[in-house]
Amino acid sequence: KAGATAEEMAAAQAGRAEDARTAAALAFALKLVNDRGQVSDADVAQLREVGFGDEEIVEIVAHVALNLFTNYINVALNVPVDFPGVKLNPR
Repeated sequence: KAGATAEEMAAAQAGRAEDARTAAALAFALKLVNDRGQVSDADVAQLREVGFGDEEIVEIVAHVALNLFTNYINVALNVPVDFPGVKLNPR
């Protein structure tokens, strides 16, 4: 209901988007998750190259952290899912 197509959502899960800025943010978010926050200066520089400022970079990190926190709470406390499930792509 956010205006993204199923194809766009599948691409986003894989860190891809047609828009260069969105693609850079998704790739950075995936790197944060996969590498447990261990990003390099070059990773941050790639965001700056497509126009992200410090505040926006911190916001990306905050969104990733909030989603991880929410997922941990849901798993740890066995919170029932009350919305349609989204099939995740295995990596």
